[in-house]
Amino acid sequence: MDNKTNYLQQANRLGLFFIILFIICFLWFYINPIEKELHQQLFRLTFFGFSDMSVIGFISGLVQSYVWGYVFIGIWKVVSGIGGFKDNN
Repeated sequence: MDNKTNYLQQANRLGLFFIILFIICFLWFYINPIEKELHQQLFRLTFFGFSDMSVIGFISGLVQSYVWGYVFIGIWKVVSGIGGFKDNN
């Protein structure tokens, strides 16, 4: 398997994992309504342009969660390449 395919698979998996985490956090806002303001502030800090717990905020958070997977794997690849770590895959 070439390096680009490996990168895309890893980024896709991490992006999907982040989407699942986002959905759990979004639902937790309604399941456990304690500290709602703190919950919203954390969403605003994590996601660009997040304004409210609405459908638009949900869709925006899903897209950004998936993109963060690609960003983090890209950073990981660059840092591991600079550090001289060997990719076993």
